[in-house]
Amino acid sequence: MKEMTDKALRLGIIGAFAALLLAMVNNITEPLIAERRALELTEALTVLAVNGTPGAAEIEPAPGVTQRWPIKGGKGWILELRGTGYGGPMTIVASYDIDGSVMVARLMNNNETVGFGKKAEDPGYMKIFVGTGGERTVPRTKADLGSNADTVSGATVTFAGITDALRTGSDLVKEWEGR
Repeated sequence: MKEMTDKALRLGIIGAFAALLLAMVNNITEPLIAERRALELTEALTVLAVNGTPGAAEIEPAPGVTQRWPIKGGKGWILELRGTGYGGPMTIVASYDIDGSVMVARLMNNNETVGFGKKAEDPGYMKIFVGTGGERTVPRTKADLGSNADTVSGATVTFAGITDALRTGSDLVKEWEGR
């Protein structure tokens, strides 16, 4: 009995020590991770503004939109959108022309499957959405992609999450611009 109590006590001490170490590591890394994410977002905004300058961020301007930035000079909008993929929540940042057309899109935070869903992080993957949302609708299915259907092969849930988010963004821009 004493032997079992000693083992339990040792395991408890090891567990408490591990928890303390993890808390210390978290305190050190959390601000660094937040800083890195902010830098990534700033870099993405520069690319997404497409020869423009993003204005001040507005927080939670609509359901499904975490933030929005006007592109100065009435050139459109940049939206941080929420989507749901195979791995759970995703953050998509996209710029839209005033007619609701996607100009540039990027998949930022996600937990998609390596080899399939992670393909969506590639800027080439997101090019299939450029120009959609205005007169040309955002594709809803792989069949809507025509010759680009192979691009999303094996990642149907990821594709659906991205298209739903981008379609929502396009519809909101049209609404805000009175179109």
